[in-house]
Amino acid sequence: MESSTEDELQQPQPRGEPTAGELLVRAVIGHQVVEFEYHDHHRIVEPHLVGIHEAGEAMLLAYQTEGTSRNGELPGWRTFILAEIHGLGLEGRPFPGPRPDFVRSAGGMTEVFARA
Repeated sequence: MESSTEDELQQPQPRGEPTAGELLVRAVIGHQVVEFEYHDHHRIVEPHLVGIHEAGEAMLLAYQTEGTSRNGELPGWRTFILAEIHGLGLEGRPFPGPRPDFVRSAGGMTEVFARA
């Protein structure tokens, strides 16, 4: 007879909520618009790339379509440090895919987790 510990190891383990990084990777691959707070501004973006920047920080490269920004110029390309993103959620609508001006070379990224 198997012990309860062995039974528990064979059963799938429940997982908590996905991390911001996991959610962003899914959004990039699935071309899903996301929203979040960043530096006291509400952002709605099309996520295009998630990776590790050469400075060692996890980053998001996205095209911001709505919300507010420090410089006030929308729409436009933005980079975001993942650790400074708050309240991340799916917006509930897709975007058609990479924008024509998306630079796929991922300048400054040493590792890429997802690319639109």
